[in-house]
Amino acid sequence: MKKLPESELEIMIALWEADGPVPRNYFDQKLQSTKHWADSTILSLLSRLQEKGFLSCQKQGNRNLYQPLVSEEEYLAYENRNFLQKLHGNSIRNLVAAMVKSQDLTQSDLEDLQRYLDQLKKEG
Repeated sequence: MKKLPESELEIMIALWEADGPVPRNYFDQKLQSTKHWADSTILSLLSRLQEKGFLSCQKQGNRNLYQPLVSEEEYLAYENRNFLQKLHGNSIRNLVAAMVKSQDLTQSDLEDLQRYLDQLKKEG
């Protein structure tokens, strides 16, 4: 799996939010408030994602239907592992320490994290 550029990721997020296969014009409707991409841009992004194995395209009548081949959970797990490995030496402790140091984690966040870790320990 590869890290997706921002524009391709936006297409995938829209696709993950869909309920089942969607036609090309779904992306116009879904992204119209944030993106004003030309039809050729959307088609190019869809084609690249298909080549990378992130989605499939099935012909149905006179239209193409797109559906994800990689789930949002799979991609998120990949991104998390990649981020942790590249920027924090594969150490959760280093990640949390960096967030505390930069004041991105509040005391409340740390307490929530502690409760979550305690719950995981109980569950085994």
